[in-house]
Amino acid sequence: MDLMNRYPRLSDLRPVASRRIPKFVFAYLDSGTGHDTTRDENRAFLDSIQLTPQFLRGRIDADISTTLFGKTYKAPFGVAPIGLASLIWPGAEQILGAAAKRNGFPYALSTVASDSVERVSEVADDMTWFQLYAPRNRELMKDLLSRARACGVKNIVLTADVPSPSRRERMRIAGAPLGSRGNSSFSPQVVWQSMMRPEWAIRTLLNGGARFRNMEPYAKNDGAMGITKFIGEQLNGSLDWDYLADIRAEWEGKLILKGILHGQDAARAVKMGVDALVISNHGGRQLDAAPQPLAQLAGIRAVVGDDIPLIVDSGIQSGLDVVRALAMGADFVMIGRAFMYAVAALGKKGGDHAADILLEEVRDVMAQLGLQTIADVKSLNLS
Repeated sequence: MDLMNRYPRLSDLRPVASRRIPKFVFAYLDSGTGHDTTRDENRAFLDSIQLTPQFLRGRIDADISTTLFGKTYKAPFGVAPIGLASLIWPGAEQILGAAAKRNGFPYALSTVASDSVERVSEVADDMTWFQLYAPRNRELMKDLLSRARACGVKNIVLTADVPSPSRRERMRIAGAPLGSRGNSSFSPQVVWQSMMRPEWAIRTLLNGGARFRNMEPYAKNDGAMGITKFIGEQLNGSLDWDYLADIRAEWEGKLILKGILHGQDAARAVKMGVDALVISNHGGRQLDAAPQPLAQLAGIRAVVGDDIPLIVDSGIQSGLDVVRALAMGADFVMIGRAFMYAVAALGKKGGDHAADILLEEVRDVMAQLGLQTIADVKSLNLS
């Protein structure tokens, strides 16, 4: 049986992923914060969006290509930045970067990814975006941007919505090392969970363990826990409006500010030269009372106008969700967890299988609605 018949939905891969990786790793991937209320409400809000089809339009062969920043992508979505992706499944950044290149959509590599921008850009090529957590050390920031620039990166995603570490209670219960959030040690619980997933454990060891290759050049050689402490000291709560101005001055490419939910923040960011905004509640992982991004979209659009691309993430799990987001007024969509469920479940085949599902679903939903292009979807204007 081929993969599409066995796992036709991305949601089919979540339970498979949970059986393939240790409990503490799955908690890192799957959990929100608090009682997971915001995480669950992301899903509920998307499920509440209904799309009314119009018929008698003949055969629809949907064109799902999307132009963003003057570049045409083959899909209206990309891979959201995910920290420590190779801890979830060894080699995940390479898998997703290669899938992004093959399928023509962007892959945003996190500052705190397990792999480096140099290595990932070799496989993702012109689909590589780089996500920046602004370090306290301005020279370190400049060097990270210089490295991204040298790799041909044109788009930087600057994350604003992590002013401090969240509590991540499910991770605590699962025994996950929390680094700057608290306990940093590998407990017997973690060791036992790892032993129960021998394929994951062996592959993780062969891949070098829990590494932060983008940040390793700047940290003292104190092992995994030492660099985790260094990252916590550098990245937590460092970004403010003055620092945003410095980053804008340093980066000549497109600057995308991620995590905006408030209209006043959006207006100020655009006035300071930000090229696009990601409307996001960080997948429900930071504040367990944050609004759903799509609920904020119309208000933010009203203050920034039609010329600023508004990208949406948080809770997107299917091609139907992608179309829902576009119909609500988003210009582009980023997807994180769903891609990682696929990679954790299927390894090297996961990135392309996730892409196959999403591409097929977007085209199918558009055909069911009688819509030929992404512009047609956005013209529904449901917000």
